[in-house]
Amino acid sequence: MRTLLTALVLLSQLAGPTAPAAASPLAALPATIRVNVAGLGTSYAVLGSTGTVSVTWPDGTLVYRGPARTVARRNVRRVEGIGAVSTDAIAADREERMDRARALREARDAVRAGGPGVLVTIPFELAILRGVTDDLADPAVSADRIQPLRFRTDDGFLTFNGRAFKGTLEIAIDDEGDMIVVNEVATADYLASVVGAEVPSTWEPEALAAQAIAARTYLLTHLRRHRAYDLEGDVRDQEYGGTGTEADSTIRAVRRTAGIIATYRGAPIEALYSANAGGVTEDSENVYQNALPYLRSVPSPADEIAKNSSWGNTSWEWTRELTVTQLRDHLAVRGIDVGPPERIELTQISDTGRVLRARIVGTMGSRDIGKDQSRYYFGLRSALFTVDRLPGGGLESVDLVDVQRQRILEGLGAERQGAVYLRIVGPDRETNELRSVGTVYRLPDRFVFRGKGFGHGVGMSQWGAQGMAAAGASAEQILTHYYRGIALTHVGGD
Repeated sequence: MRTLLTALVLLSQLAGPTAPAAASPLAALPATIRVNVAGLGTSYAVLGSTGTVSVTWPDGTLVYRGPARTVARRNVRRVEGIGAVSTDAIAADREERMDRARALREARDAVRAGGPGVLVTIPFELAILRGVTDDLADPAVSADRIQPLRFRTDDGFLTFNGRAFKGTLEIAIDDEGDMIVVNEVATADYLASVVGAEVPSTWEPEALAAQAIAARTYLLTHLRRHRAYDLEGDVRDQEYGGTGTEADSTIRAVRRTAGIIATYRGAPIEALYSANAGGVTEDSENVYQNALPYLRSVPSPADEIAKNSSWGNTSWEWTRELTVTQLRDHLAVRGIDVGPPERIELTQISDTGRVLRARIVGTMGSRDIGKDQSRYYFGLRSALFTVDRLPGGGLESVDLVDVQRQRILEGLGAERQGAVYLRIVGPDRETNELRSVGTVYRLPDRFVFRGKGFGHGVGMSQWGAQGMAAAGASAEQILTHYYRGIALTHVGGD
């Protein structure tokens, strides 16, 4: 949950002393939850199983049972009167391949002869695929609207577009009317997958336990917000990868914290978290709508542990460079056109150093952006940044082994000016060798953003939690550091 696209709803919570952890009258977590695993919707969903898949109508009537993959698809165009033609040439014998080729010729001839009128559009189909290369197949279900088909297996995992899931899958309609796939899964299995998707499963056990409690709390406060499902299976809520992001360590983290959530004066908190706070977290009202008493800015020095990670170091400190043309194009696709940008003014900065308001000044006007929007408009990892415009013409020497910097400069259109050589003199003082060790580039006019952190910076920092755990902190100490004045409360369930 590194971003949250909706404003926080102010909970009716007042500042005051925190009650000790104890049994709570809050309802227990549900045994299962429903997760949208198809993102913003899909028009082509390949569903199957690692064993045998059963496809049924909501009343239990069987549509198909067997080992084959199925495909649910929208707005299928077919030639009227001519069935689908499979592309599974590998499994076909010579006679069948000839039949398919003949059917394809008939379809092409029909379109040429009758024009677009011979094509029909089927709003929804479910087809049984005959092999790994089959992507057409005749429909088992054909309908004028999306159908709520259900998929289950008793001898393996269900699969959707290459990912494996426990529980059941269901074709459903999202709030905007698009086709989605919903995974109904045990709450404990969901949480174990979320923990492994949000942070590495090799992290410290106390960091994983803190993540499990935060994820469980977030789950409890975001149930039943959609007609057909509870949560999005991506960063709009929490990352969820099915069985692919589970591990023994994440399963243990969920089990040892079963039923525990974070509360403030008896109510579940908005358990926001981000990858790296860049050394200090942010007050909630500086990113979202409301000032929540437990989401206050706190130091997060343990974030620095990320700089020693080969993959996580850019969540601690980072640089982004864009030429004037690149920045203009980047802004244009996001709805801002002020002409070629001339400067960026940081007009309001929080006490933590995060940019709250910025002004983009170009040759055709200016545009103000507020709060956390700078991440989106400039394509940055966090709002904790500075920006400079550097004139072109300068030279930079890049080591031959620094491939990443070479790619950045070439992406900026920097011109190669020559090579850097090292003269090697042999032991006899007579042998000389010139060895190429780098390249000199002429730099273009560009904007340079330098920042720290990754994400909105409100609530728990995941890298900070890992750093604290590595230094000996418990999950409770981590959570009470990042969420001020909270208690850990057992509500029951997973």
